[in-house]
Formats: sequence, structure tokens, C-alpha cells
Amino acid sequence: MEIIAKAPASCGELVEGVLHGTPFLVTAPISMYAVATVSDAFTGMHGLGEKAQEALRRTLEYIGRGEMPYGIRLVSNIPQGKGMASSSADIAAVSYAAARACGRVLTGQEMMDIAIAIEPSDGIAFAGLSYVSHTTGELFGQYHNVPLLGISIFDVGGAVDTISYYRSKGNQGSQDEAYRTLLDTVDQAFRTDGYRQAMLLGQAATASARLNQPHLEKPRLDAFITATQDKGSVGVLVAHSGTVVGVLWEQDMKAAAMERETRALAQEFDGVYTYMQTARLISGGVVCEIRA
Repeated sequence: MEIIAKAPASCGELVEGVLHGTPFLVTAPISMYAVATVSDAFTGMHGLGEKAQEALRRTLEYIGRGEMPYGIRLVSNIPQGKGMASSSADIAAVSYAAARACGRVLTGQEMMDIAIAIEPSDGIAFAGLSYVSHTTGELFGQYHNVPLLGISIFDVGGAVDTISYYRSKGNQGSQDEAYRTLLDTVDQAFRTDGYRQAMLLGQAATASARLNQPHLEKPRLDAFITATQDKGSVGVLVAHSGTVVGVLWEQDMKAAAMERETRALAQEFDGVYTYMQTARLISGGVVCEIRA
């Protein structure tokens, strides 16, 4: 028996802010994964960090099991400390795989509740794009039929400790109107499709990136945004509590053109923005495969 659970990373958040005093975000899951494997072919824990081990403990407690009856292994290529949901993906993959091995199928909300008990969570456990509080775990809404926008991921360097960041971040005055407008823009995007949808999502992401500058500045962000627009991007999103910046491209853009424009950006902003890799915006949620 082998159970394989894959949970996606994120490239920061599409939108993040505070509305009516409650911190929220709209997720930006991407095609990078943490993969948890539960098997009766081996024993013990392999590759589980401190938070993943805590997730396993809490999951077993939640489903009423005293111990894990099988071996469990976690493999992830998601960079840590960059705002790419590395811990959230680890927690979701481990929680789902462990519960499934014990005969339980966890919902996105159950995985989110386990994650929130450990640290603020990106909400990648929910299907589609989710509008969620990353501090309380409350789900406010979900958007399905996610367009597979291309994302060129850049890094401005360093690392951010998520827990310390949110403890220190203050709400600098009410920006409710601004964030309501951004959420309305996301709603509009999912009432349409094609290029207009991509443009609206890019517009919301870019505005949110700019609003986050007083909290966690990305160097030369306005210049970078202008340069991406000149090269045909539909917008820029950031890790609001991390170091990555993503350039959004419409899903029909040819791979060669995306590569060419990304290379030009990397050269123009050499020493400030380091190119990491290209991914796709995807639906969130855990994907599970069971092998007899």
C-alpha cells in the first residue's frame, strides 16, 4: 500500500491585506509541490521538519489515532523563507496523507485548521483560488476554473520568518476601501474569461503588491512593474510576507516568448531580482494517488 499526497506551493499571494480588522489573502497556488508518501513498505518518519511533525501529531490526535501505523516520507523542492507556502504545503500534504492512510479524507477546512494551529497558513489546502483569513483559517470564498497563467518567479534575496513577520506587522490605518476594490476586481475576473480575466487578475495583484510596500518593500518595484508591462505581462504579484515576486503572463503566451521576456527582465534587473524558475497558476487543494 502506498498513498501519495501532493500539496502545491504558492508564488506569494494574489491579494493580501486587512479588511474590517481581519487579515485576509487570495491564494496564488502554483505548479510546485510538497509530496508526502505513506507506505507499508518502510517505517518511521523521513524528511519531516518540525512543523510537518507537528502536523502529523495534530492530525493523528484529530482523527483519534494514537500513532502512525505506517512509514511516512516528505519530499519538497519548495524554497523556504521566500513566501512560497513551503510550510503550508508540507503541513497539508502530511495531514492529508496520514489521515487517508487511516481511513479519513480531510477537507480543505480541516487541513487549514490543523495548519492554523501551528502558524499562519497560505490557504493552499483549499481548491481553486481561495479568499481566506491566513490568521484565523476562516474561508470567505473560492474561485474555480482557475486560468493557467504563466508566472516567472524572481527573488529579491534573504528570507522572512512568517510567524515573526505577522507578529510585528501593524495595520497602518484603514485601507478597507482599497481592499474591497481589489476583491471586487477578483470577483469580476471570475465572471469573465480569456485575456480580460488575466488582465483583471493582474491588475488586482499589481495593486496589492504596491499597497504592501510600506510593510515589506520590494526594491525598485515600480520600475520592475513598468518593465514587465513593456514586455507584455498582465501584472505582478508578490509574497507579501516573503521575498519572491512573480510576473504574470496570459496562459496562451508561447513558452519561447515567455522565456525571452523573462531573460530580458533578469538581465535588466541583474543584482536586484534573481530569476528562479517559471511555473503556472493552478487550482489549490491536495491531489492524492493510492497504489495498492
